[in-house]
Amino acid sequence: MSFRMLLVGLGNRGRMWAEIAGHVAGVELSGAVDVNPAARASFAAGHAGVPCFAGLGEALAATASDAVLLVTPPDGHLAQARQIFAAGLPLLAEKPLTLDLAEAVQIVDLAAQARLPLMVGLNFRYLPVSQKIRELVATEAFGAAGFGQFTYQRNRDGRQPRLNKYPLTMRHPMMLEQSIHHLDLIRFCYGREVESVLCRTWNPPWSMYAHDSNVSCLLRLAGGLEVNYLGTWTGGWNELRFEWRTDCAEGVIVQRELFADLAVAHTADKALSPVELAPCEPFYDDSAALLADFVAHVRGDAPLACSGADHLVTLALCFAAIESSESGRAVQMAEFCARHDIAYPP
Repeated sequence: MSFRMLLVGLGNRGRMWAEIAGHVAGVELSGAVDVNPAARASFAAGHAGVPCFAGLGEALAATASDAVLLVTPPDGHLAQARQIFAAGLPLLAEKPLTLDLAEAVQIVDLAAQARLPLMVGLNFRYLPVSQKIRELVATEAFGAAGFGQFTYQRNRDGRQPRLNKYPLTMRHPMMLEQSIHHLDLIRFCYGREVESVLCRTWNPPWSMYAHDSNVSCLLRLAGGLEVNYLGTWTGGWNELRFEWRTDCAEGVIVQRELFADLAVAHTADKALSPVELAPCEPFYDDSAALLADFVAHVRGDAPLACSGADHLVTLALCFAAIESSESGRAVQMAEFCARHDIAYPP
């Protein structure tokens, strides 16, 4: 039996999700929603037989769906989630769940009250390189992890036609659109929670973004693991530079390229040795694996991965980092989560 998904949002990522869904066994689109007539017309031209709608309510009433895939700007997610859960449908939502922490808490609570699955599209967790780092750290293949350095340097032109435009004017675009992925990977790959964060965000004078496009954090994780993070969308060079190095008691684990290129070395080795990874087309294969997990959970065949409740902890980390930047003081995550009615993992 096919698994029918209602796709809400036909921007660049929404159209990508339509293609991804077509490659996940058993998944078909029951309909598509977008307020933009041109977006609907363009989508309809390439997806004959998939009905298109201007509004979510109309689509929910007119289609028979098993779940909703929400790919709209995050500032509308709370109202949309209310409609989706009221219709009795599970939800897979793109990150961030919202741009307001209290609203995100409401969405997670709504899902719990309705007893419906809520998954967040943290597809980078499904990259082979992320899975391998998590394995190497968990098994202590190079001894216990002691500290890490995560650097993402990019000069991102937010005016490109293929990119969403709302980050140009939103508050904290780097933190809530990009660093959120990186901080989530730090939690996921190290398999432990952040206990405190000391952060500084700022905007260089040449930035095209209206608000802070640079993020620098010092994170203390459970077990004494320290991570130094730097991320920027307004670097002084158009070349993307990425490196995530984890120093362990008996060696290092180094991801040298975004989405790939993992290498390791024992302490006395003269050079890094590459680690073989499964082939992966970023944004497609990882998203397909995430979608397959979501379908399996809704069908009762797997636990819920990337849950809304788990995403809340990453989102709380982002907002705690923002608070740290504004106050100039480190923020303790257990206290911050308690203050915002978020369950901090034991």
